[in-house]
Amino acid sequence: MTPSYELTFEGEDGHRDVVVVHPTEAIGPHGARVYRDVTEIIQVEIDEHGEMVMLPTSFHQHPRHPTASRRLDDDSG
Repeated sequence: MTPSYELTFEGEDGHRDVVVVHPTEAIGPHGARVYRDVTEIIQVEIDEHGEMVMLPTSFHQHPRHPTASRRLDDDSG
């Protein structure tokens, strides 16, 4: 099963947002799986090495790159 990822974004005001993205069946422009959050606003392509490419979900969106990411494994202990 493909894991989800937790992405952390730092705002200019120092505020931190944490978003969980889940795998989709879609493949991104670089050939890796696409992940989305539940709102489908955050969309990111993540390859097998954990390299990420943020993908805009609308024409006017300019997504920021996360400052941190963490793979959420299925077996939590």
